Amino acid sequence: MTEPRTRRALTTLVQLWLIMTFATLAGCATTQVITANSKPPVQLQSVISDAARVDVMILPFAPNLASLPESDDDDIPVSAEVRRAESRYLAFHLKDTLERTGNWGIVRVVPSAARHHPLLVSGKILASDGERLAVLVTATDASGRVWLTRTYEDNASKYAYQSIKEDPFQDLYNNIANDLVLQYQARAVDDIRNIRQIAELAFAADLAPDAFSGYLTENRDGTTSVVQVPAAGDTILQRVARIRAQDDLLVDTLDDYYFKFYRDVKPSYDEWRYATYDEAVRLRQLNKQARNRLLTGAALIAGGIYAGSQSNTWAADAAAAGAVVGGIAAVKGGLDRRKQTEIHEQALQELTQSLGREITPNVLDIEGATVELTGSAEQQYAQWRSMLQALYEAERGLGQAPITPQTR
Repeated sequence: MTEPRTRRALTTLVQLWLIMTFATLAGCATTQVITANSKPPVQLQSVISDAARVDVMILPFAPNLASLPESDDDDIPVSAEVRRAESRYLAFHLKDTLERTGNWGIVRVVPSAARHHPLLVSGKILASDGERLAVLVTATDASGRVWLTRTYEDNASKYAYQSIKEDPFQDLYNNIANDLVLQYQARAVDDIRNIRQIAELAFAADLAPDAFSGYLTENRDGTTSVVQVPAAGDTILQRVARIRAQDDLLVDTLDDYYFKFYRDVKPSYDEWRYATYDEAVRLRQLNKQARNRLLTGAALIAGGIYAGSQSNTWAADAAAAGAVVGGIAAVKGGLDRRKQTEIHEQALQELTQSLGREITPNVLDIEGATVELTGSAEQQYAQWRSMLQALYEAERGLGQAPITPQTR
């Protein structure tokens, strides 16, 4: 009677061991995909006239600090400093991608939204490390119509970092560019002309509401339509156009700031992403291995205890005891790997803090005014807008010349 029980106990232990071993091996296995350079974004073959081109303004991506990962099985810790840097970096890289297609008019990064922007692109960072990038992108034209709202995601491979010829996540930017140009192609020439006209009149209405408030109307669905257009050669509109040219100069200056920031931070950011990629892969592999080891150990301990309770021979008891000891060792191994993940997490935190220390405030001089563009660019842009309105009033003879804002 005892012999069949012994056999059954040993068979049970062997089966448990085989199942857990295969599970561990499956958990440790990784697939690495060799990816070539990204497929270039679509470039329209037909020649686009200046009147049919749409200017694109891109906001710094929302850093989404509230959703920053801390330390779990799927995401790695990222410092707020890095995420704030990424918000500008990603926006400018998207700007560079769109600009290189030649499909658009002026493409700029601006610190805040305004209703006179012909096409405004905004984004939110959902996840970002050296291995994975996910962003939510929305594009809205001056009429208030949404061109797209979509989540874009891309995974980089280690081969993208071995010889960096382009951004490891360039496919993501190209996909955004392709979706935008598809939306552009879906619109008739009259629609594009209408968007440009609304943007022009919106700028005029913000600058001179008394003169232009009746030219646009808000529809029930939240969109904007043109009610009437100024007469050809309208002197007030010509005056507004001169002010608009000065506003464009500021936008160019701010865009140049974002370019300098992009250029200065790129070496450190590339190094961080490369190191983070390696750390992220190791961290996730270790977490999988730790879970599998803990599960294996728990199963072996349970199996050993059960087998021991069913055995009446010394051999079966010894086998059961061995299974329990092996299970304890597996659990200990899993806990040891958990400890290793903590070491890698600490390394990640040090990497992000190191990059954060290298991101220093940038000072910009705008026509004699010293402006610090670190978190207060939106306020500075609002001040500039107020100054433009004062310029308009002064040109009409209704006020004094504006005072150049000083550093606060």
